[in-house]
Amino acid sequence: MKLMKNLHFWRGIIGAMLAFGIYILLVVPFVHGITTPDTITLTPSEYAARADVAPSTVTGNDTDTEKYITVKLLGLIPIKKVLVDILPFDTVLVGGTPIGICGQIDGVLVTNDTADHVLQKGDLIKTVDGITVQSCADFTAAIASKTAVEITFIRNGTTLKRHLNLDETLSLRDTTNGVGMLTFVNPENNQFSALGHQMADFETGTSVNLRGGAVHTVSTYGIIKTQGKQTGVLQSSVQPNSSPQGSITHGNNFGVTGCLTADSEILHATDTTMPVATRYYVHPGKATLRTSLDGTTVEEFDCEILKTRYQERRRNKSMVIRITDPRLIDATGGIIHGMSGSPIIQDGHLVGALTHALTHDPAKGYALYIDFIAH
Repeated sequence: MKLMKNLHFWRGIIGAMLAFGIYILLVVPFVHGITTPDTITLTPSEYAARADVAPSTVTGNDTDTEKYITVKLLGLIPIKKVLVDILPFDTVLVGGTPIGICGQIDGVLVTNDTADHVLQKGDLIKTVDGITVQSCADFTAAIASKTAVEITFIRNGTTLKRHLNLDETLSLRDTTNGVGMLTFVNPENNQFSALGHQMADFETGTSVNLRGGAVHTVSTYGIIKTQGKQTGVLQSSVQPNSSPQGSITHGNNFGVTGCLTADSEILHATDTTMPVATRYYVHPGKATLRTSLDGTTVEEFDCEILKTRYQERRRNKSMVIRITDPRLIDATGGIIHGMSGSPIIQDGHLVGALTHALTHDPAKGYALYIDFIAH
């Protein structure tokens, strides 16, 4: 009798240990988010299907303002509630043509050095006496009837605060322009994304956010090939006296977004429909780059995705790619200025956009996941 009790006791202990071991091996990794992040990005059709996430399943749990999925181990044990970020589309009109960007800067750009060196060319003024200034008109209003002010400005990415005497000669500007490749257009509402990175002012080189503006057609008139560490240039400019093709909503670290007009030449030239794939599907391997070298004809060039980075939140430099197509290498010497925003296609899906060239290896560059651009 005592022996039987001991057997039951040890069986219970061993069973508990096995159950705890299974919990440690299977449940704890999920609870700590090793395979399930806090937020997941899905296309509308993926969210509607509530696709299984092996070896777990997901169920919907929506509120008025947010959508969630609950990940369940083996379809039974709830292990994590994940916020769902739903893309605005399943398919897009894929780009690859250059567009002219005439933007309104979010801030006031200094284009000369002041005599007392308080301000330098390229500084971006953000506040005057604590008041936010987004334009030259805002700046003028903020300094009215004053002889000196305290300004906050950005210089080389660092925010500084200084006392400015208003007897200094200031040259200011609140607009900029440039050229970037169109990445995609949402066929449902003609909203577009382009460029893939923050706008750089044409005169000062300062990186600026945009608060509005317009897009125009461009003229492409030549290619300066990459030579050594000197990155080449796709020579393009906004067509003079051209009509606006659409409006700019904003520009930030992930490119320029806006809406094309229904009669836009840019929209009518963008007629290839393609499904999108979020960052979870992108993998090292063969891909293609869509871009135009003459401003009108869009071509697909072979490239390779060398590396993909796990990025739970929006970040730059999502992928490292390499151009492998000898046609593009012969024409440009590699990735050149003016190609930023060119779509990257893998497995028949739009997965990202080219953003930067690597100066030490012009055939290589960085790219951004499409789901980071889409928002």
